[in-house]
Amino acid sequence: MDKAAHIKRNLKFAIVGELLLAALKFLSRRAFVILLGREYVGLNGLFADILSVLSLAELGFSVSITYSFYHPVAEGNTEMIKSLVRLYRRVYQAVGLVVFALGLSLTPFLSFFVKEMPKNIPNIALIYILNLVNASISYFFAYKSTLLFVHQKKYIETSIRAAVSLAATAAQIAVLFLSRNYLYYMYLSIVATVVQNVSVSMQADRCYPYLREKDVRPLPREIMEEIHRNVRAMLLHRVGAIAVFNTDNLLISKFVGVAAAGLYSNYMMIRGFLNMIVNALFDAITPVLGNLTATGTEDSKREAFCRLSFFSAWLFGWMSICLLCLYDPFIDFWLGKGYLLSKPAVLLIVLNFYVSSMRIPVNNTKGVLGLFWDDRYKSIVEAVFNLAVSVPLAMRWGVEGIMAGTLISTFAFPFWCEPLVLYSRGLHMPARKYFANYLIHLIITVSAGVLTWILCGFTGGGMAGLIWKAIICVVAPNLVFWVSYHHTREFAFLTKKLFGLL
Repeated sequence: MDKAAHIKRNLKFAIVGELLLAALKFLSRRAFVILLGREYVGLNGLFADILSVLSLAELGFSVSITYSFYHPVAEGNTEMIKSLVRLYRRVYQAVGLVVFALGLSLTPFLSFFVKEMPKNIPNIALIYILNLVNASISYFFAYKSTLLFVHQKKYIETSIRAAVSLAATAAQIAVLFLSRNYLYYMYLSIVATVVQNVSVSMQADRCYPYLREKDVRPLPREIMEEIHRNVRAMLLHRVGAIAVFNTDNLLISKFVGVAAAGLYSNYMMIRGFLNMIVNALFDAITPVLGNLTATGTEDSKREAFCRLSFFSAWLFGWMSICLLCLYDPFIDFWLGKGYLLSKPAVLLIVLNFYVSSMRIPVNNTKGVLGLFWDDRYKSIVEAVFNLAVSVPLAMRWGVEGIMAGTLISTFAFPFWCEPLVLYSRGLHMPARKYFANYLIHLIITVSAGVLTWILCGFTGGGMAGLIWKAIICVVAPNLVFWVSYHHTREFAFLTKKLFGLL
């Protein structure tokens, strides 16, 4: 099967699977809010952020080992793949145990992370432990799903995840309606996680029978040294990323309250749905990019990055405009006016989404080129700066202050540092063109956003108003983008590919 066919299949399964999963999540959250209330939602988001911080035990190993797979997969070197898989399995088994042990040790201190612990929620410690168990299980199977990803067979995992989630969500909603007991909800979630991971593992074994072979050679010393070096660099990157993007619920719970964290979690759930779609798209593209970096020329790498950046600017600009115009109308329709955040908070959430998303093509290209080392300290400085800015702003302005702190820290460091490393060390050309293009894309996106916002102002409320706003969000910004970009080479290339995929 050629590269285009792999991308087609991965995209097809990803789009259908993620849309199905999103529908299930929105339905489940609706039942969750009605039957349990916003404080349960806030507690759920808080625990998710605590577990994200604990994932630092993973040390960024997954990104480093994924990069190490590209060359042997491109060359068909099964012996090297077997050696890498064994290393991956051993490391992640240890990581799973460490995450569980560290998480368990935090149980007596949960009240530290909350401004005021909800008194109407029983068994909070047990709820946290069940979330911890659910998060720890996946570490014991992660190496199998990574192998499918590198071989451009992500669609296998996507289809399994969609099928298991469909059954699990239906069971969870039924249990909530019958018992209104969150513990039963979590028991079902753990069972679903086990079934999903075991199923993916079995499919990987079927696709690659050599994984069951016992004769596995030790990795060459130079490969181990490269992995160790990349892991040390990625640990610093992970610290920065988690401190900036996975502590918002912690800060909101600590300085504003669990109920406010619940409101914020609903907005993040919608943003998370878009992130799933984005990740699915880039999961289909990145292995092909990795194969290109292993076998292609300098010019082909530069051209591939330019196309990826153009695609990202259009996609993330459009998504950001949709969020800005549809966030509040959708949440009002979905959950009610009592679950809305302030307008400044929503605007800052959208800006953070756009800025962080525009980093994806840079970081994905850096990842497949193995550029983990050069800007490793940037993430630590960013993390310290983010907390130093966000905490006082949170104390003064609450949710809006935390969002502003994240945006300020992103512009202060990674916005300029990451492209400089990619262009100087990977693409071997000046980064001026990147920043010039970024500014052009930003101006076009803001113009399209203002036009779309004005047009949406002429629609009414309710279901009809939401539908009209959605239609405007599909037509108006994309029309502005087409007028602005239709003469470019990147547009011609992507149009040709899009028609081929369709």
